[in-house]
Amino acid sequence: MLHYLWLYMHIAFSLAITSAIPVTLSPFKKRRGWGRPVGLRSTCANFPRGGWQDAENDGDIEKSKRLVIVIDVDNTLYSENDLVLSMGEGIESQIVRNTHLFGLLHFNLTTFQCDELHRDYGSTIEGLRHTLPPTLVKGTISRFYEEVYNSIDFSCLLGMSAKECMTQTKSKKVRSGYDHGSALQQRWTSLSESLKSISHKHPVYLASNSPKAHVLRVINSMGLGSVEFAGILTPDMQSKSLKQDEQINHESIYPTKSSPREFYKNILKKHPPISSRIILLDDSMHNLRVAESVGIEGIHINRSSRTLEEGISEAMGHILPPETVDTVPGERFTFSDIEYLNSKNKIDADAINPRVWKQLAQELAFRVQRSSDSVLRIGDLGAGMLFMLEFVLKGGGLNDREKPSMLDLINNYLERNQLLKIEYTAYESNLSLLHGCKERLFRLGFQDDQTNAPDGVLSFKLATSESTYGVDILVHLHLIDFQSEQRALKDLDLLIGCCFADLFDPDQLALSLQRFALGGNPPLVYLPITFAGITHFNPAYQSSPSQRELNQVIPSDTTAFRMYSQSLARHGHNLDPSQIVNKIRNHGGSLISKGSSDWIIDPTLDRHLWETMMYFFGMFGAREMAKNNLDATGWIKQCRQNPRPIVVSNVDLLLHLRAVTHEHYDNDDVVSTCEFVQAAQSQEIRFVAPYNVTTVTKRWNISDINRLTPDQVEVESLCSLISSGTELKIYKGSFDSSSPLDVNIKGMSERLMEYPLTYGYSLVGRVVACGSNVDDAESLVGRLVFTFSPHSSRVVVDRDAIQLVPDGISAEDAVFFPSVETALSLVHDANIRMGENVAVYGQGLIGLLVTSILSMQSPSLTSSSDCFGSVTAFDALDDRLCVSSSLGASSALKPDRAAAAGPFDCSIEVSGNPRALQLAIDHTSNNGRIIVGSWYGNSTVTLKLGIDFHRSNKAIIASQVSTITPTLAALWSKTRRFSYTWALIRSLHPSRLIAKRLPLHEAQQAYELLDKGHEQVICFTYGSNDHAGNSCDGSSS
Repeated sequence: MLHYLWLYMHIAFSLAITSAIPVTLSPFKKRRGWGRPVGLRSTCANFPRGGWQDAENDGDIEKSKRLVIVIDVDNTLYSENDLVLSMGEGIESQIVRNTHLFGLLHFNLTTFQCDELHRDYGSTIEGLRHTLPPTLVKGTISRFYEEVYNSIDFSCLLGMSAKECMTQTKSKKVRSGYDHGSALQQRWTSLSESLKSISHKHPVYLASNSPKAHVLRVINSMGLGSVEFAGILTPDMQSKSLKQDEQINHESIYPTKSSPREFYKNILKKHPPISSRIILLDDSMHNLRVAESVGIEGIHINRSSRTLEEGISEAMGHILPPETVDTVPGERFTFSDIEYLNSKNKIDADAINPRVWKQLAQELAFRVQRSSDSVLRIGDLGAGMLFMLEFVLKGGGLNDREKPSMLDLINNYLERNQLLKIEYTAYESNLSLLHGCKERLFRLGFQDDQTNAPDGVLSFKLATSESTYGVDILVHLHLIDFQSEQRALKDLDLLIGCCFADLFDPDQLALSLQRFALGGNPPLVYLPITFAGITHFNPAYQSSPSQRELNQVIPSDTTAFRMYSQSLARHGHNLDPSQIVNKIRNHGGSLISKGSSDWIIDPTLDRHLWETMMYFFGMFGAREMAKNNLDATGWIKQCRQNPRPIVVSNVDLLLHLRAVTHEHYDNDDVVSTCEFVQAAQSQEIRFVAPYNVTTVTKRWNISDINRLTPDQVEVESLCSLISSGTELKIYKGSFDSSSPLDVNIKGMSERLMEYPLTYGYSLVGRVVACGSNVDDAESLVGRLVFTFSPHSSRVVVDRDAIQLVPDGISAEDAVFFPSVETALSLVHDANIRMGENVAVYGQGLIGLLVTSILSMQSPSLTSSSDCFGSVTAFDALDDRLCVSSSLGASSALKPDRAAAAGPFDCSIEVSGNPRALQLAIDHTSNNGRIIVGSWYGNSTVTLKLGIDFHRSNKAIIASQVSTITPTLAALWSKTRRFSYTWALIRSLHPSRLIAKRLPLHEAQQAYELLDKGHEQVICFTYGSNDHAGNSCDGSSS
């Protein structure tokens, strides 16, 4: 849905201005599709009609041609229809009205005759030239320009009428809220930025049959005055360019586009078609056809089929002309609402997370059991073509991704006939989808039922009295945006927003949802297919030298998709689902369940959606690449030459709109007040054998004042983090039993690595008690602290073994302290110099943090075919590579692409796999450095260190966080590194890497998930937070 919005909203601006609410909050308006008129040449030499494969036969001549873009002004640079719809009048409508008046006053022409003149000759000027005596042409056209154009009111381009301009200037009134004028101004700002970026590399001209003074007033009114246009082509400017001794012919007097050889004379001379590709973007088919006769290619700008932004992207080679793409041989490809939703919904059905889906069924069954009328009430806030209704009734997905229907799942938890009725209320403001909605309803067995239906609401009931679904079902379809609903529904059990939540500002979404929480039993909120901010190809490719442009490189897939995400964020997308969860929590809600629901879009099986995604990459990501001097066209071409599945990371969220307190406890869980006062208990995990973890409960008398020694503090845990490296070695028994548990952590240096043992070194909690000798006891109690302690719900440690968490850092971020310090130590030991290219092997937690810190140090830069300062991440797991790209990796690749991506100046090995160490050695440059941060346990490591290594002068450096490297010891103390680690934590917000939160009693499951690679970062939560999905409660204050 995130891509869907920008296809139909940002580009199709004409729909935005007809909306009564802000564009960012109206994600359901769409364009009907786009096409290209037959008869024009393909605009892009790189995009012949046969697709990319035929482009290989075009030769090097087309590749070397310089691109020149020529843009028509009236109804191309701006949309006349947009102006009329938003402001009531446009520019061209005034030109037409003044032209009619001119024809009437001077030649007694009727309106029909004036229009006929324009139609027959392509422009009014050409009509005058061909119908007037030659001696009258020049004077008449001069007078025409003066009388027709001087009185035009340009205030509509400012987003307000002339009267409003005067009123606002006098009162200095400031606008607030959404209005059409603001939307116009936002579009001009976006267009200005785009044209500025393009004009720095390619000549961009404006061309109009109107006089130059008119063109200047248009571009100034649109705020395009700072764009460095290469020139302005107008009839009056072409007349002025005639030399005194130059022979004047009939077409030389105020030449228009209908006389292309004269009109484009200067540009053809400066950019001859033999060495330049001149592309004209114009709304007139006549102008495009005649321009083709002098070697100028054309793109028809028609707001219903091709917008200016699309035309520019096509000219740049970022998107294909429509006729070059076939979803099925012989069938033209077009973007349409119906086809797009159908293709997307098939992927949605496969992607929906089955665990969250089942959890939703349990929650709904519980609500039905408590209801008084056995009715389940559902609201669908972005219904589209009612995909979620069908999914609730019938389930979906293919093969191993198939999910049962919600009805079947709910009934598994209920007694027979306990659920009697479903009321399904759907909101969809895009009227073009109404036919598709009805088709689905009729196919599901519904019929129209407008009995007692409110105005603007279409109601449907099952066609037969004997329901095939076992319950009575009513569907109410509201043809409005849900935020426009004046009567927010109460007593709903569930709100659904499929492919929906990422389109909103999280604050605005949370506030909008609260309107449905006015009843006594706030609904659940189910947000499947919520974009998580990462898109990638499988497999991903590294960067490579450009074959088209000097001093450019084709970006790696990782870099390209990061720029695509940046573009989406700039246009209002939320790329972080945790923000949605946090904002709903701020309003009293809570997260029940969360699971991944990635799209996997196969270029063969899902061609329509794959092509749609390529369109988005070309429209948005390519612009960002071009701004950074990267070969965007080369990247698009590479993607099409080697079509690979597109993976889009999504999550399914299930939330309580307000936190619900369940007062259902087993008798065994109730503790008497007396017993509670006298005793407390804590839990800790214990490794008892390979692959065997258990939970141990301890009890003590909290009234005993001697339970703490004078220098100790007692900490009540909030969360602790599993080390997916060291702890997994202990879990699997891959360690030397004669070694100390940890030589640097007090209390562990004397203990040997042998079962049974407790372990862990990343715990955050609050101080609840202090010993008698703790000087700062009064200020310490209640403070958020970090300690290198095993996983336990309550720990007792020395005062000097805790660190105060700095203000503003949450418990979940603080728990990453050892991991961030380890990553920082590795980066310090690597001693990366500016411009060096680095490889990071292994993208577990430490590898990800190393990648993130390296990416913060300096940006990746390109010069000629070389790349400087790149950070290339390697891992065998796709989900890890996805996260790498979001953290700033220049490339995120599978290990088998190391040879093509290297060699590297420095390689950092943190995978724990000896084969990765071999790759690091093989693909590091001679005289380079290999930093080994892995602990390989008790495994035997075999390396190939032949003659090439012997002669390479490569350095292999073991790195461990326990000590400061001697070369740094004079500058960096442990205290200084600790301080910088906290600063990095504040900047990195590493808690976003947490994949799952589990209570301590599920420790066995946690280590099994990590061992199988199903999850990457797992955090234990304690006390009131010990249920999956909830974050630790606490931040330093």
